[in-house]
Amino acid sequence: MGRTILLPVDPSENCKHALKFYIDHFFNKEDTLIFLHVIDQVSKRNAEEEREEEFEDNSFQNPTTNKILDNGKALAHKYLAWGRDAGIKVKAFVRSDPKAGAAILNVAKELDVDHIIVASRGLNAIGRTFKGSVSTYVVHHSNVPVTVVPCPDTDKPTRGFRSLSLY
Repeated sequence: MGRTILLPVDPSENCKHALKFYIDHFFNKEDTLIFLHVIDQVSKRNAEEEREEEFEDNSFQNPTTNKILDNGKALAHKYLAWGRDAGIKVKAFVRSDPKAGAAILNVAKELDVDHIIVASRGLNAIGRTFKGSVSTYVVHHSNVPVTVVPCPDTDKPTRGFRSLSLY
C-alpha cells in the first residue's frame, strides 16, 4: 500500500530541490505525492471562496487577486507536470491562508497524509526569529513525520558567522 506524501511548494529553487530530494531518496511507485501551494495575499472574502478550490475557475473582482491565484495555479501545474514526468502519481492544491504552516497541517489532516516533506529557506536563527519559519512550525506541530530538506546552498560560507540552524 502506498504512502501519501505532502510537499508544500512555492516558486523557490529550494522547493524544486525538495522535489528532487523526494525522487532521489523517498520515491516509491505506490506513493501519491500531493503538492500544496499556499497563497497568503488573498483578501479574506476571496480566501473563503477559494479555500476549497482545486483548480476550478472562479471570477474574482480584484485583478490583483486573480493574478495571484493564476500564478499559484500555474505553479501547481508546473509541479504536476514535473511529477508526472518522473512517473509519480501526483495531485495539487492551491489554498489561501495567511498562515502557511497552519494551512499545511490542515491539509495534511484533511487528506490523511503519511509524511510531509518541506523545503528549508535556509534562514539562520536570527532570520527564523524575525521572519518566522514555516518548516519549524510544521516540525513542531505536525502529527505525522516531517522531513526538512536543507537548501542546496548549505555549503556556502556564512560570512564569518557560524550558522545556528538545525534545519
